[in-house]
Amino acid sequence: MKKTAFRILGGIGGICFAIALLGMKEVPAVKGIEDAGWMLLTSSLGGHADGYAANEMVLEMLGGKEYFYPGRESEQELVLAENQKKSGGVDSSKGNQIMGDVYSGESEEAMAKAGSVLQVQGVRKPNAAVEKLRSTLDTSYLWSKFYIIDNTTSVKKNLFDVKKLLETDLKLPKKKGKKQILIYHTHGASERFTDSSDKLEDSIVGVGTELAKELEKRGYGVYHDKTRYDWIDGRLERSLAYNAALEGIQKIRRENPDIRVMIDLHRDSVGKGKHTYTTINGRQSAIVMFFNGLSRNRSGPIDYLYNPNLQGNLAFSLQLKCKAMEYYDGFTKPIYLKGYRYNLHLESRSLLIELGNENNTVAEAKNAAAPLADVLDKVLSGQG
Repeated sequence: MKKTAFRILGGIGGICFAIALLGMKEVPAVKGIEDAGWMLLTSSLGGHADGYAANEMVLEMLGGKEYFYPGRESEQELVLAENQKKSGGVDSSKGNQIMGDVYSGESEEAMAKAGSVLQVQGVRKPNAAVEKLRSTLDTSYLWSKFYIIDNTTSVKKNLFDVKKLLETDLKLPKKKGKKQILIYHTHGASERFTDSSDKLEDSIVGVGTELAKELEKRGYGVYHDKTRYDWIDGRLERSLAYNAALEGIQKIRRENPDIRVMIDLHRDSVGKGKHTYTTINGRQSAIVMFFNGLSRNRSGPIDYLYNPNLQGNLAFSLQLKCKAMEYYDGFTKPIYLKGYRYNLHLESRSLLIELGNENNTVAEAKNAAAPLADVLDKVLSGQG
């Protein structure tokens, strides 16, 4: 009864919100806002009103990225719950630790030994799921084991040619003295950790600094943009953050034409009580989630959000995911697929990364920088 009432109220709210959107043509910063209004209005009037879906669209239009919905289990919660079940439940003596992906009995045993495999940095261990994907090239298996598909989007098999995604050449020859990798933060002002101070370096921006250092150790020239794109005119303004970021990173690209890798580094939001981490080299490390925007809603492509580099984006995240599973099993969640674009259209090697969440410590988040840089290097160098 409560859920039904929420859906009805959400549908009514969706109609009101849609009408409001249709009247906002004079707002140039929010591209496609009229189309979004029509989409929400027709969906609501057509009998498809869903309070949760309306909530999702409102969050998206406001620049948010919420993966947990009040009152129901999300796909990610189900994945975490399943991983707990496979690994024999959570040991409270280990601080409510929830590992990342668990796919085989072999990796379960390794994790039960306090992450002994994870503590050997840079050593490849065959992963059953990756091996099966490479041998079968099965799109359905890819979707079920490597992705979480958000309810804002839709997938088609012709977008996921497994062989092509796995074999796309993403190598980046290093150019001494040139900036080739850009790290930036669309939500740099609003994404902090459980013990963050007011210092910038205790936020996701500080994690970006650590990631830049680790990539530089591996011979890459890195431009770390510390601009807080969600801090506009002296206040937090997430609604225009992606627009502001697009303008900023375009300027950086013009000034640094050798940039071929673009990483929008975020901190995830999962709700209270979900302290997720793994153990690498004896240190607690936040878990990473790679993220792709498909520029597709439930009905098909979103024309005004066309992404000419979508196939490159998908290949980049999948290859990184596979390397992470082989070298640091438990370090990554499934790749998250969502409906919009998130400024990933500028380069083939564009990537949005959710590193840790609000319940991780600053130290746990920064500890993730080295293995993440190692995985990036393995894909960009074509080695490993």
